[in-house]
Amino acid sequence: MKGVLTMNNSVPGVFINCHAFPFLSWILSGLKLYETRNRDTLRSLVGRRVLLIETGRGRPTVRGSATIKLCRVVHTRCEWNMLRKKHRVPAGSAYDWTDKTNVKYCYMFDDVQPCDPFTVPDGRRHGRVWMEVQL
Repeated sequence: MKGVLTMNNSVPGVFINCHAFPFLSWILSGLKLYETRNRDTLRSLVGRRVLLIETGRGRPTVRGSATIKLCRVVHTRCEWNMLRKKHRVPAGSAYDWTDKTNVKYCYMFDDVQPCDPFTVPDGRRHGRVWMEVQL
């Protein structure tokens, strides 16, 4: 996998929940440029190449890799809606901006590379957000 190995043979892998929507397929096809979060949970991975792990459809599966180029912090519903074609979060979905939302974090993926899917091997999990995959 292009440029993802580190000295200790572990690489960060970002979990992308695809139960309700095929977010990872959209990322791999170039339709979805931003992965969105309600908290700044991927800040430590900005600038790094990560594995893209599909969850919500059976066993977690690596389907590709990408570099997290930057994090765009969104503070208003207006800005969120202006970015909708880049983040592809369906309006009215559980992932959309609500009256209780104050901020959204949009992580831009660059150099997205699909791979032959494989089940996630062992690794150290950082909650339900990302993990260090042992390759």
